[in-house]
Amino acid sequence: MIRFLHTSDWHLGLELGGHDRLPEQERFLSWLLDACAEREVDALLVAGDVYDVANPSVAAQEAFAKFLVAFRTRLPRADVVVVAGNHDSGARLELPRSLGEALGHIHLRGLVSESFRDHLVPLVDREGAVGAWCAALPFLRAGDLDCRLAEGETPQEAFVRSLRALYAAVRESVPGTARGLPLVAMGHLTLAGSIRAGSERILIGGVESVPVVALAEGCTYVALGHIHRAQPVGTESVRYSGSPYPVDFDEFRYGHQVVDVTVEPGVAPRIETVDVPEFVRFLRFCDPPAPWDAVEAAVEAFDWNPWKGSPRGLQPLVELRYDASTPTVELRSRCESLCSGKPFRLVSAPKAVSAGGPGDAPSTGRPVLGDRETPEAIFRRHWLSKFDSPPPEAALDRFRQAVDEVAIEGGAR
Repeated sequence: MIRFLHTSDWHLGLELGGHDRLPEQERFLSWLLDACAEREVDALLVAGDVYDVANPSVAAQEAFAKFLVAFRTRLPRADVVVVAGNHDSGARLELPRSLGEALGHIHLRGLVSESFRDHLVPLVDREGAVGAWCAALPFLRAGDLDCRLAEGETPQEAFVRSLRALYAAVRESVPGTARGLPLVAMGHLTLAGSIRAGSERILIGGVESVPVVALAEGCTYVALGHIHRAQPVGTESVRYSGSPYPVDFDEFRYGHQVVDVTVEPGVAPRIETVDVPEFVRFLRFCDPPAPWDAVEAAVEAFDWNPWKGSPRGLQPLVELRYDASTPTVELRSRCESLCSGKPFRLVSAPKAVSAGGPGDAPSTGRPVLGDRETPEAIFRRHWLSKFDSPPPEAALDRFRQAVDEVAIEGGAR
């Protein structure tokens, strides 16, 4: 029997509106270590996006290294398995791999190895015996796979075929004497049927969206990362753990969690979701948008006393939204006066929202890039502004084909 916690999408080093999130993230890592110790887990699985960018800050890397050492010290027999996500540099994630192996039980997989067996990690139980196997595969770009098109095959079909073959090859590398043990697959990708949170980096063209069966075949549990909203996909044993805290204001309305899983031969996995405490409060004034006077009144009426004297990095993150259809005089000075002396961090200038949609972007004749928009959404909006009608299906088909080709040839993220 093997018990593990499944988590992903930490995005260490993340900033929001210029505000450092690392103090909050370090609180989470401390909580996670306590949770692993209290539950006496045999392993911790981290399914990608350890860092927010491929070249993370020294502070972010230090936080991760300290966590691994603390975990190894406090749970000396437990395994840690970490795979790279699309935000990570696979090579950078693997830099301390030899140190992890020297410490023991720390398995870092950032790059696709020529040896399928290298992606197969044994998970050891309390008696020191192998109780399960973990197929630890990082985020897969088209360049990592054999995506050459067969006759009549689309780029989407070629990607899925190649990815499915890779997972099958890793699965088949399990030693014959251990075939009866549970197999846990890890992946960082978009599964068809999953629900986005809104803050995930777009994988251009949808080429990387794959069916559940491509990963789940022959597996007891599938531990996924990339989608920030925690959810099962297709079956209870195929799951995104979700991000452990809101990455952006798209994600503050729902709870965040890690997943506690127990697997053993011949038995369905026992799955329990564990809520992660809210280490930093997200607050939006107003929702729905209201005239600026109402925004001011709401902020002034809110009880800020719980955060007086709290460290800057743990103060609430605040977004102000106002109805732009009502003219506001001297908005900047009024906003500065409203925020002065209050224990919160404003993530951006007040967002103007009117009946026509977000923002008051000037008409420049060029597409204005909105936050977190898909390429197709930008294309549709620009076509509408230029021709005063939605794009025809033929134009959309050509556009989708173009972004698919970019994704296949460039390994787009």
